[in-house]
Amino acid sequence: MKKVLGIMAVVAVSALMFTSCGKKCNCTRYEDGKKVYVETIDNGGTRFFEKSICSEMSVDKHQGYSVVTEGKEVSVEVKCK
Repeated sequence: MKKVLGIMAVVAVSALMFTSCGKKCNCTRYEDGKKVYVETIDNGGTRFFEKSICSEMSVDKHQGYSVVTEGKEVSVEVKCK
């Protein structure tokens, strides 16, 4: 009986740790619909507990300059999750 209670306690603590830990925000940059790079937002170990904060960093499609080909104008989109 003590073993079962011990295992249940470990599982409960583990579940609590996984659900309460914040996540890092990954932002993916697309140029002309192709994935160029993924950046992890980590300002001094910042972790996000509310997903909406991270997703609000996304940028809708717009015309901008390529980071791959200097001077080339492309369609740029940034999706954060």
